[in-house]
Amino acid sequence: MHPTKGAVPFELYPYQRRLAESRAPQRIVVKARQVGVSQLIAGEALFLAKHLAGVTVLFVSRNLPAAQHLQRMVYRLMASDPNLPPVVRQNDAELVLGNDSTIRSLPATEDTGRTLAATAVYLDEFAHMPWADQIYQSVAPCAARGGRLTVVSTPYGKANAFHRLWRESALGTRSFARFRIHWAECPEYNSDGYHLEDPAERRRVGEQGAWYRAQQARFTDEQWAQEYECDFVGSTALVYREFDPDSHVGQFDYNPEWPTYVGQDFGYVNPSVALVIQVSPSEELFVIGEHYHTSRSISDLARSVYRPVCDGYSVEAWYCDPSGRSEIAELRAAGIPAVGRRSTVEEGVLALRKLLRPPGGGRPRLHIDRRCLRLIAEMSTYAYREGTDQVAKDQSDHGPDALRYFVVNHWRGAVEAGPLALP
Repeated sequence: MHPTKGAVPFELYPYQRRLAESRAPQRIVVKARQVGVSQLIAGEALFLAKHLAGVTVLFVSRNLPAAQHLQRMVYRLMASDPNLPPVVRQNDAELVLGNDSTIRSLPATEDTGRTLAATAVYLDEFAHMPWADQIYQSVAPCAARGGRLTVVSTPYGKANAFHRLWRESALGTRSFARFRIHWAECPEYNSDGYHLEDPAERRRVGEQGAWYRAQQARFTDEQWAQEYECDFVGSTALVYREFDPDSHVGQFDYNPEWPTYVGQDFGYVNPSVALVIQVSPSEELFVIGEHYHTSRSISDLARSVYRPVCDGYSVEAWYCDPSGRSEIAELRAAGIPAVGRRSTVEEGVLALRKLLRPPGGGRPRLHIDRRCLRLIAEMSTYAYREGTDQVAKDQSDHGPDALRYFVVNHWRGAVEAGPLALP
């Protein structure tokens, strides 16, 4: 049902066809607005219900109107198919066919999906969904039992379950097949360039078109990035908006030819964090290991964790939170080359941003190994206090702080004496 042309033939766009042809049991789709993904999943649901007897297909949407909208899409498609099984029950929330198959559409609530067994589940606009974590936990087992789970959304910043699933699927810790549908791929938005293979050229042609010129000016840069660019820019409160696992995370093994350092943030109830960092000859940073520990004294960690790390990697300097004077003394007493020099938070944040996205462009100079899961998560959610330019001190700042202590010390020549000789 085209918004201006009315009923038109449902001819699949290339990205719709790729999504429909995927046989992955779990799919995650980040998309621009109004590119026909909801229409496609309505068609998939009807296909399953028609051809497989006794199945249950579940749509979960962020609110009741969105849930009813998906159900109505199914009913519009039914009007063009004379070979469906007979309809037993049909309303805004449920379709039951004569072959005992059901399509059910529910709004997000705290208990949605908890008691339902489904053959296929579609989580629509998941980034905007209340109780997203609870709902995902309720419906995710459907794929483990042989069903299919599809998670779809436009981005809505980074501090939500949708971004976490997207990030973890990039790291290989979630087994989702990933699909990104940019506005320039849609024939409705880019009739002259949607078919081009090169993304940069496809976008260049689209930006010369009438649709782009008319629509882009209606949005702020942040709104446009999230609604059409598939960009998880987050809110302006995020400290490291430049951080993107697709660009900054990969597999980076230890290189014995490069110098190795550690960045350290101290804690006890909050975690004590040590990041193992190497610097390449071109002065790119590679975080190759993380050590998070709670409720352990620094003397215990120095003996059982940090000293083996120091010896195993031939650590040249151990850069620490300068406020931890007694902790630094304990590390040095254990033969660890611990040092610390005071700097402002703003100085360290700016330095890290320049490594994530160098001024003037070019490839990033900060790289994180995919096994550093906690650091990756914290870099994605580290934020300023609401309405201020002060960094919020909470559970998500310890890894970024350890990284910051390394950067401001290493490039300021903070080590006035050479590292302590290890016995």
